Amino acid sequence: MSRGILFAILLSCQVLAVAQVGSFSSPTRLSSRLNKVRIIGKNQDGYVVRFSGSEELIHIYDSDLKLAAARTLDFKSGDGNLQQILLNRTGGSLVYLHGEKKQTLLMLQPVNSKFIDISVPITIDTFADRRDLVDANLHYKLSIDQNYTLYYYPIFADGMIRYMKMTCMDRAGEVVYKSFLTINRPERDMEYAKALVDNAGNGYLIFTAEKDAQDNVRGDEYYVIRIDKINGQQTSYTIKCEKEIFGEPQFEIDNVNGTLLFCGFYDDKGDPADAAANGFFYLKYDAPNGLLKQSNYSPFPSAFMTSLTGRSAGMSNRLFTFNIRKMLLRIDGGALITAESVIRDKREVVTMSPSIMSTPYNTYRTIFTFAYNDIIAFSFNPDGSIDWSAIMRKKQLSEDDDGFNSSFAFINEKDKVHFLYLDEISTSASLDAYDLNSSGTSQRVILFGQEEKDVFLIPKQGKQVAPNEVVIPSVKNGSFRLVRVQY
Repeated sequence: MSRGILFAILLSCQVLAVAQVGSFSSPTRLSSRLNKVRIIGKNQDGYVVRFSGSEELIHIYDSDLKLAAARTLDFKSGDGNLQQILLNRTGGSLVYLHGEKKQTLLMLQPVNSKFIDISVPITIDTFADRRDLVDANLHYKLSIDQNYTLYYYPIFADGMIRYMKMTCMDRAGEVVYKSFLTINRPERDMEYAKALVDNAGNGYLIFTAEKDAQDNVRGDEYYVIRIDKINGQQTSYTIKCEKEIFGEPQFEIDNVNGTLLFCGFYDDKGDPADAAANGFFYLKYDAPNGLLKQSNYSPFPSAFMTSLTGRSAGMSNRLFTFNIRKMLLRIDGGALITAESVIRDKREVVTMSPSIMSTPYNTYRTIFTFAYNDIIAFSFNPDGSIDWSAIMRKKQLSEDDDGFNSSFAFINEKDKVHFLYLDEISTSASLDAYDLNSSGTSQRVILFGQEEKDVFLIPKQGKQVAPNEVVIPSVKNGSFRLVRVQY
């Protein structure tokens, strides 16, 4: 499974796989106390789904998508705030917070295939804060092979983040190291802080450089603090984009080549009042010491922009609405980047016509609209130059739903990737897919109609659970179903 996720584009393949559609679980009525659903993953017990809200519920579906087990997590007094579920070959572990009078403990509870406790919980870490504060500020990041989890937690004093506590745990629940990184920065400066952990267990904290009085926009320079798993030594270095960054940049560890990738869209104009992307920057650093190994700034190709926007090459070639959604690493040191156009807007509409019984008047209500449109993809060579680009058209528009059923599910099949999405946001829509191969050629296919299957899919909550398999949740009229698509 991890091999397929790591190496997105390996071989050139002109023949696209055909999706095998045909697996739907029976409907399960959801309690009003549950308002979120998340696919945890798949192991030998089956497919594990988490429902959360004012309670926590676990469903396990077998290979035929029949409900094999269900358990409501009944935490004891002082326990709660489930942070993470780790799956083993069979069974798994629950990571949760336990509150005491003057401290909060991060606990790990091993469970069996039916999510029943099988031993006493293990204390992973201790925090000198209330449970609700820890729950709001504790974050974690998994290594790509999922053998290490890095928890990071800010320690505040006098309105500042003085330290970042970094705790690394291996798959067996053993704490590998605990480190305190000196920060001494206002909380707002750490809003975009990122943490990474590589497959060897080395940890990274990445955050923006300090701003001066003339620079009130997001910085183009970032600090990196690396924690060595073997000796706990901390190494600091700076990574820098020479241009203003548009949107949120991407950071990833290339475990095969030992590098840190720093990439994203850049804005040549650099005007916060007229921000847009002119091209893509691709920077590669030696992960242990921060030595710059590759630097490339690529404007969007004119032919690509003309095809995407319909504007002639002489007009402004800038992107305003695209945000990077996925970054997959190539085994040769290159990468595949995908972005999606997202527009959030609002409008006022009349809700009452003039009254004939009294003084005429109108009332208005605000409608929030969500548009999730085209997907674009770039494949980058190891030197950062663009290998190819692709455009995949879609148009999804909805109102007052936060784009709940919009966007796409993603599956990586080594030499090809698939984007699964609804052709419109309604229960009568079909599930479509773009199949994109390693040469940049895409093909659109219709998988099935939702009405005939009695589902309303949530594609962006879909999860790849095997090299050729993705599962997507459906919630329709208060009932849940699990949908599987295989290639």
